[in-house]
Amino acid sequence: MKAANIENNIENKKRFPCFVADTSFMAAYLLNGFCDDELKDCIKDIEYVLQNNGQIYVPPLFWYEIQNVLLYKTRSKKDGQFRLSNTDVMDIMYDLQCLPIYTDTLPDAEIRQRIYSIAQEHNLSFYDASYFELAHRYNLALKSYDDELIQAYNSK
Repeated sequence: MKAANIENNIENKKRFPCFVADTSFMAAYLLNGFCDDELKDCIKDIEYVLQNNGQIYVPPLFWYEIQNVLLYKTRSKKDGQFRLSNTDVMDIMYDLQCLPIYTDTLPDAEIRQRIYSIAQEHNLSFYDASYFELAHRYNLALKSYDDELIQAYNSK
């Protein structure tokens, strides 16, 4: 049964656009329009997924990271950076829940060991290595604005 699920997953990836997105990539998409410094090329990738019935894969850690970004953006800044209102955050959270995001299961001991090995080998944080491992395990593209993570992933 498990082998059939893996085969179906591989077949679906051929038909539907899928990728792993880290928090930097998703935050740039979600905060687009709220500030000028967010990167814009994430929009076309996510719109392509939406238009073609695709899927965005994330590890469970993603939800804590993205909520932390939103929380951080509600706190006032002394350096003049923008600040989100609680209403803005609720709107963004609604938009986020409407996206076709697949949250991977909690990693078992074997996956945690692979994440640790990736982090060690590529000098990444355990957090970043979890995105790397997920993309590698499902043979998906990894979308990130973290140059070190992308460089490590492309060197695999």
